[in-house]
Amino acid sequence: MTSPQTDSATLSPDTELSLADLKPLPERVLGRIGRKIPVIGYGTAPLGSDNTHPDEATRILNFAMDMGVLYLDTAPVYGDPNSKYGNAEMKLKEILQVRRKEAFLVTKANAQRQTRDGILEQIEESLQRMGVQEVDLVHIHNLGDFDMETFFTKDGALAGLQTAKERGLIRYIGISGHIRPARFTTVLDTGQIDLTMVTLNFADRYNYDFEGAVLATAQKHNVAVVAMKVLGGAVEWRYDANTPGTLADYHEPAIRYALGIPGVSCAVIGFANEREVSLALEVAREDKPLSEEEQTTLLAKGKELATARALYYGPVEG
Repeated sequence: MTSPQTDSATLSPDTELSLADLKPLPERVLGRIGRKIPVIGYGTAPLGSDNTHPDEATRILNFAMDMGVLYLDTAPVYGDPNSKYGNAEMKLKEILQVRRKEAFLVTKANAQRQTRDGILEQIEESLQRMGVQEVDLVHIHNLGDFDMETFFTKDGALAGLQTAKERGLIRYIGISGHIRPARFTTVLDTGQIDLTMVTLNFADRYNYDFEGAVLATAQKHNVAVVAMKVLGGAVEWRYDANTPGTLADYHEPAIRYALGIPGVSCAVIGFANEREVSLALEVAREDKPLSEEEQTTLLAKGKELATARALYYGPVEG
């Protein structure tokens, strides 16, 4: 969920075209959730560290939402809640006090506490950090890290999300991840999942193949699909302010590739500043699928990069 490398200058709203002069962002339906959403979402990992002041985060988020980005994706582990400026969830608090109704708000629950009660505790803590009563969706964060023997039990992780939904803390249930794609089909077949966010880019398709392994099952259950790691994941795993994506040199075709995958509703990209938002939205507004020749060229490069990257995120099997 990282963004292209840019210089440190950012665009202020008064340097942009007026909203009336811009093409609207294309929208797609989030599967069985039924809500239309713009095709670019905001991954907040780059905002999580102390390199981004809360006021700066609020400014960038306001800019993105003004430009039409309404899908906001965060997680407790995007930064340290005990650091000077707190984590990404905490930096969403100010904007959510004003614009919560506009956003499709997503956070995650991690494998460190994967019992039913542990999942509930994580959700309650996230709500408190963001200053909201409920979120639209919570993901099992990186499904490949969870113990699948306990996942489906009455005291397991899935039961935690189901209970949170019953209590009105969340509206929808999701699973996200970038390893062990076979696990996703197993969980999707429960019929309990409303949205899945998985690694979808032109290089990692060769090593992890979420496209081939997961998307047909998602379609069978009308589960919404959101693309992540569209630009390949952060360099050295540092989702830290202006850290570029590992595939940032292919910024435009990478976004077009992800949005061209059948069934993808939205591509979540990490933005560190207004310029990065503007660059991605410029690509999305054109709504221009890759030509056959462009696709062939990009996939050939992707195969070469995949060989060099190998199993960048972790195991495929297990």
